[in-house]
This record gives sequence, structure tokens and C-alpha cells, in this order.
Amino acid sequence: MSRSMKDANKRIFEVLDEFVQKSQGNVPVYNQNIRCIETEEKDKEWLKELKIIKEQPILPNFKTALFEFKSQKYFVAVGWQIQKVIDNTVIELEELNAGIVTALLCDLKISLNQKASPDDIANEIFYESEDSIIKHPFSLINKFFEPFSVYRIQEDSPFFEKDDQDLIRLSGFYALKNSQLIALNFSPETRDQFEKIFFESSTNIPYENLLLSLVSVSWKYSFLDIYRCIERLFSISFLENLHQRFRIPDSLRNFSSELESYIGWKPKENEAINKLIDDSPEGASELLREASELLREIKKILDGTEEGKCGDLIYKIRNSIVHFRLANQSIELEAKHWDMLIRASLYIVEHWYNHYDEHLRM
Repeated sequence: MSRSMKDANKRIFEVLDEFVQKSQGNVPVYNQNIRCIETEEKDKEWLKELKIIKEQPILPNFKTALFEFKSQKYFVAVGWQIQKVIDNTVIELEELNAGIVTALLCDLKISLNQKASPDDIANEIFYESEDSIIKHPFSLINKFFEPFSVYRIQEDSPFFEKDDQDLIRLSGFYALKNSQLIALNFSPETRDQFEKIFFESSTNIPYENLLLSLVSVSWKYSFLDIYRCIERLFSISFLENLHQRFRIPDSLRNFSSELESYIGWKPKENEAINKLIDDSPEGASELLREASELLREIKKILDGTEEGKCGDLIYKIRNSIVHFRLANQSIELEAKHWDMLIRASLYIVEHWYNHYDEHLRM
């Protein structure tokens, strides 16, 4: 069903009107004149047919969205002005028009710009006029709302019509290319690992956790979101051999879920994470070897020795964040060591989600 041009314009100008009224003691400013965004004939099709596919809230002042127009997909970044040229082989900046602006301001319910002046809105939009219909250029209306940019997603990019996590993965890519969105001082190596996973890893990874990790303002909670990705693998890593031995026809994912649902079985977390990190076949993956090297360096800092299981280290750090008990002492690390821990965890995520990719599919 096509979008109503009249309803879309009405919603936008009511938002502006309400903002001005509140600043002037609820004195009505929305008079009998009909106001709308001036739209050329060629742009009206955008306004009517543009279809929002999905929205992704990320930060209080930043969200993204995916929309489609004539079978072409577009990415929207709301609340952030573009700071640098994005890789044009992945997404390419789209020139705004009145149709796009009206549709997005309405459907995405884009907030007013925090710097918007009610006096400016009253003077530039709600001025008195003898005209029954007052048409405003979209650039004038747009400046009073939070900034947004629109990008055409290239058909040969890894984010075009691949899966329903495209928006989250693309949002991570966008954040990496606009470093002002990232509060933590990740090393270039860690940023590269985030980007590699967003670009080419298993579609079954909980990418929202990785995105939240990337834009976190706390090292502890950045690590914790990646730990949750690892945690999701605990059951299937224990049940893989049993599933194969008894030739169970149902998927390993479903088999694991059913066991936990019906008999309440689940592996002990410390044993599960040790199985994934320390009990893996020797030489199984360069990623796991790199993860172990980083973890042993952190272990030496915390425990004074590299001996012992790396999984125990990760589990101890996780418990120090999650459980507020006397037995779980707070663990403090320098920023560079949190960065190493997060990179090691990303290596573990990439390896095992690629390994279990087929088993994790619905």
C-alpha cells in the first residue's frame, strides 16, 4: 500500500507545530494555511512507494534503518552527520530529494534537532500568509530535524539481500568507518577483526551483541556482549559427538534446545568455555592459537603465570562483572589489556561460528 502524501506531511508539520506551541505556552501557531514539503513530480514516487524494512536503535542519539525502493535496498544513518567518504564498493551516498526526506521524517519518526530553535521554526515555517497552501523546500524542513544520510547498498556488497541481519552488520561497518560513534579506544587490530566478522563471518552470529560491544562506553560490558556470543555455543559443543554417534536426524541446534527444555540439562560454563578454547584439537585454527597467546599474556598479568586454562581466565573475568559477590573479586585491567581480551574473544567467535555454521541454521 502506497504512503499518503497528505498524511506524511501532516505528521511532520504537527511535530514542528507542537514544539513551537510548548515554547510559547501552548499558543496555537498552526493556522488555517496548509503547509507541506514542496515535492517535484519525479520525487513523488519515492514518497509514495519507499518501504521501510527494518529499524535498528543503537545509541540514544543514533539509529539506522533499511528501506527498499524499486527492488533496490538503501541504508539510513540517523542522528549522525557523515564524517568521511564510505567505501563506495559497499554503500554509496544517495542524494536526498523531497520524497525521501518526507517519507523518512514521517515513518522513522525522526526527532527534532536538539539545537532547533522554536523562534526560527515559527518565523521560517509558520509565518502568516494569504496563500492557502504554503510549500517549503525540503532542505528548510530537514534542518530542524536530526541529521540523516542515505546510502544505496551495492548489489555485489556483502550486505545486499544476504540475510535478515544485514542491517545490524552494515550498522557495525558504518560505525567502524565513523570512529566518532565508538567511545572505546580499540586497537587497529581489534577494529580490523570486528570489520572482518561483520563482512564475512557466519550469518548465525548474534550480530546485535557485537554491534553493542563495538559502541559500548565500558570495556567490561563491551567484553560481556562478546562473551554472550561464545556462551550460545556451550551446549552444542558438548553435544556434537553424541548427536553424531546416535545419528539423530534433527539438527544439532534443535537437539541441544530440546535437551535443555525437557530435562533441564546444560553444561557447566567453566567446562564449556575450556572445551572451546583449551581442549580444541592441536593446530585446529590459527584464530584459536592467536586467541590463546593473547589470553596467556593477560593471565600472566593477573595471575603472575601463563600456566592454567585460558577458559578459566575468561570465565573468572566474566564472573567478576556479572556476579556481585565477595567470592568474585573485581578485576581491573588497563585499556590495552581489555582490548586484547576483546580481540581474543572475537577470534574465538569467528572460529567456532564458522565451524558450527551448518548446525546453527534453523
